[in-house]
Amino acid sequence: MANFLITQGCTGTYSLINVIGRHFNHGCNPTINHHYRDPNYSIFGKNSKVIYLMCNPYDYTISSFTRSKEGSFNVDHTRQCGGDWEYFQNNKNQTLEEYLADPYDAFKYREHAEGYLNNTDRQYNLLFMRYEALSEYGIKPLVDFWGLDVDPSIYKFKQRKSDWTQMSDEVKLLLENKYGKVMEWYQNLPLMQEFEV
Repeated sequence: MANFLITQGCTGTYSLINVIGRHFNHGCNPTINHHYRDPNYSIFGKNSKVIYLMCNPYDYTISSFTRSKEGSFNVDHTRQCGGDWEYFQNNKNQTLEEYLADPYDAFKYREHAEGYLNNTDRQYNLLFMRYEALSEYGIKPLVDFWGLDVDPSIYKFKQRKSDWTQMSDEVKLLLENKYGKVMEWYQNLPLMQEFEV
């Protein structure tokens, strides 16, 4: 049995990792913040405890482009997450606004999450969390789910730097046009949901 944290990346998890990182199983990856698209990845093992943490599609996209000043981040990141990395390879100098003007979702954002949420072949326990759950509950649900000997009060929630509400009206409109339905889907997901084997 092993503990894993799965995100699509750009999810603001480093403050979490700094607090409870030593309690993760690293497997073949030196980081604990795995981005695997395959919800049945062999590294998980039967009866592992996997937490899937995700942030909203607006903040996720902004964060990805904030990190991709030279265009290479989105290529490498999307390759790791199983999105359409070739799209970003062919559009390396693309701006956030240009990406949002294109209706195509190269990140495959919703598909990544639904692979875990709708996995009928799951052989591990799963705790799904929206990023906002960390603000409301802190890390207590993670500590309890993994059975860690950690004082939850040592974690201090940090507001994301990539906050879509602070963007220009132009970017807000582009976000709504491209990811509005996905944002609605995200907001209708429970803050937390546990799936047992």
